[in-house]
Amino acid sequence: MDDLLADFVAETREMLEAIEGELVAWESEPSDRARLDAIFRFVHTVKGNCGFFDFPRLEKLSHSAEGALAEVRAGRRHPDSRLVSAVLAIIDRIMQMTNAIEAGEEMPAQGDEFLIAALEPDASDVGEIAAMQSGESAAKSNEAGPSAPRTIRLPVELLDRVMSGVSDMVLARNDLARRLRESGAEPTLDGPFERLSGILGDVREAVTKMRMQRIEHLYNALPRLVRDLSADLGKQVMVDFEGGAVELDREMIEMIRDPIVHLIRNAVDHGIEAPAVRRAAGKREIGMLTIAARQSGNRISIVITDDGGGLSTAKIGAKAVSNGLITQSELDVMPDSAISDLIFEAGLSTADEVSAISGRGVGMDVVRANIEKIGGTISVSSNPGEGTMFFLQIPLTLSIISALTVSVQGQRFAIPQSFVEEIAHGASANIEFSQVGDSDLVTFRGKRIPCLSLDNVLELGQRRAARDQRLVLLRLGSGGLFALGVDRIHDQEDLVIKPLAPAVMQTGAYAGTTLLDDGSPVLMLDIATIAQQAGLITDSRARPAQASAPVKAAAEAERRSIMTFVALDGRKRAIDLGLVSRIDLVDASAIDIDAGRSQVVVDDRIMKLVGVGCAQITDEKVKLLRLSDSETDIAYAVAELGESIDISTDLAPAEGDETIEGVALIDGQPVPVVDGFRLFSGNQHQQSRDSRPLCRLPEGDEWVERMLKPMVSAAGYAIATGEDETADVVIALEGTPPDVADLKAGRLITIHADPAKAGNDKHEVYRYDRDGLIEALRSARLGKAS
Repeated sequence: MDDLLADFVAETREMLEAIEGELVAWESEPSDRARLDAIFRFVHTVKGNCGFFDFPRLEKLSHSAEGALAEVRAGRRHPDSRLVSAVLAIIDRIMQMTNAIEAGEEMPAQGDEFLIAALEPDASDVGEIAAMQSGESAAKSNEAGPSAPRTIRLPVELLDRVMSGVSDMVLARNDLARRLRESGAEPTLDGPFERLSGILGDVREAVTKMRMQRIEHLYNALPRLVRDLSADLGKQVMVDFEGGAVELDREMIEMIRDPIVHLIRNAVDHGIEAPAVRRAAGKREIGMLTIAARQSGNRISIVITDDGGGLSTAKIGAKAVSNGLITQSELDVMPDSAISDLIFEAGLSTADEVSAISGRGVGMDVVRANIEKIGGTISVSSNPGEGTMFFLQIPLTLSIISALTVSVQGQRFAIPQSFVEEIAHGASANIEFSQVGDSDLVTFRGKRIPCLSLDNVLELGQRRAARDQRLVLLRLGSGGLFALGVDRIHDQEDLVIKPLAPAVMQTGAYAGTTLLDDGSPVLMLDIATIAQQAGLITDSRARPAQASAPVKAAAEAERRSIMTFVALDGRKRAIDLGLVSRIDLVDASAIDIDAGRSQVVVDDRIMKLVGVGCAQITDEKVKLLRLSDSETDIAYAVAELGESIDISTDLAPAEGDETIEGVALIDGQPVPVVDGFRLFSGNQHQQSRDSRPLCRLPEGDEWVERMLKPMVSAAGYAIATGEDETADVVIALEGTPPDVADLKAGRLITIHADPAKAGNDKHEVYRYDRDGLIEALRSARLGKAS
């Protein structure tokens, strides 16, 4: 039994044991609303965990008990002994099933429907059911226990004391090492000290493992959850994870598991639209859900983002007024951000129907309650039509993390290593400083990003970013990148981070404190809060606010999104994410390959199939990437789906292979990027040369041959050659006007390398504005026809 399942069994058993006592106490005092709410949340959490691990029988039982308790909470049903007995009978059955899961045995025989029916108000007496269930539970407890690994449960306070002691030993060891270095070589002490360091390292690792766990332990089960939910709802959703190596207290992981599951279920159910709705809005049918974790001092930042329709403040506000949470007059003066925060109020749900996923008025209030219970915070940011972003701040009472120490104005500070992307010197030849208003920008490796000076951030003096500084490039949990200017960069080392006084923490600049090996105190910088206070996190996409519109367009143009996949020949490849409209799974019998012709039937349509080559299709089901250029669909057969990532547009050339646009470097490995333009150019339904309009292109330009020519062909144009006298459309590069004869012959489209020069004229197009270029070609074609 894996760790996740073992944790599920232990947590479920603890909660069910607690519910029994609460139910009995509540039965004697039905008016105790607080106890009823606690019981309801217990059952709701059990239901969520069961759904998380795909135990449908357990989920159905707990869902039914939750429904009955919801009726009591709403005042539509009076609690009595019969209801309590029915709920206890279901708890006993869940306990039996949990024991069976732990022992690796078959679950108890069917009969769940009878127990569920006993919850109905008009059901017969369930005393015999409860007795039967209790008897089965007692018999089960007398049986031999499962042959699972031996475990014990210890008080958290005891583990805290042990870990605090080890942390102090690490600091004492560092201090001793410094003193030995200062006193000179002592051969008689070097050996014992090294042995002591080794032992301390082993003890520290063991103690850390007692309390700390990589957050990927929580990530592992989420793809299955997203897949099942999206399938049930008729949606297509991809999930991407960042920061899996971040370590979190085991107790914290248990506390945040249920809130994160709630947020994911809501994102898939409410946030991400149905494929038809996304198509109508100009989005890809595949929704994207991203979960990113970063460690900042004694806190963990978790950002959950979806690219759905965003929160409807109008709907939230109307529901809050109807539920009596606020008055209409209060709603009229509330900003959108405050209205969005109302989703965390108890009993507020905008779901139109009650289901196993949502709609009971419970969920977001539970999320906030569980996060605040451990001293954390949660906030939400949403843009209509673009998506929603939830920010979770989870505290750590004590941690040992890797950090980079820097200094400014003679004072040292620490930066969590998880934020550090790269380090550079301001005087480097490839770095350029500039200013937009009061904001500093730095151009590094072709990217223009905001730059902050630590002097200004900490109010140690007024100083603009300059070439005499060292730059630390920092990557935020939301993906944003910015540079921090400091005077010096020192060492990277493991530091014991402890919490600060509340008054210091409230400044927002610091996340904790530590001691260096010389005993001097150092403050840990809170990178996420510093970025937020500087205005670098302002919307659901977390783009830097300082950059002007042309700067943003240029920065985005220098990067592109691609999707990786494993082709049928076993090689890893990638394709432009903008071409992927959806993912299909078809029967192998729907594919027809004959004499070099490959086709597939999808949704009662015959599509051109590529990606097959000489590979043999042996699986019963085949995954397809449905590619679209807005006019034609092509199916690309793949063996495995990869991930969506951002890469530089500067690809290495792929010599001798016209089907490959270039080669990208991904995780240190070369990955060929399929040439989408040529793919569609070679797979269109061919027209006769005479029936297609002519387009004359600039000659002798490699970009035109590799990028522009295939796309123009895919748009339905024939390429004019020297023997063609006239062309319907003439495309010219900026600064290289066409011949006068060509200019008179057809409509002119000018391609610009700078997006700021393209302007609003649809015949003046930026070279990487694919939609704009296609629209210009279509417009020219219609003009010719008229």
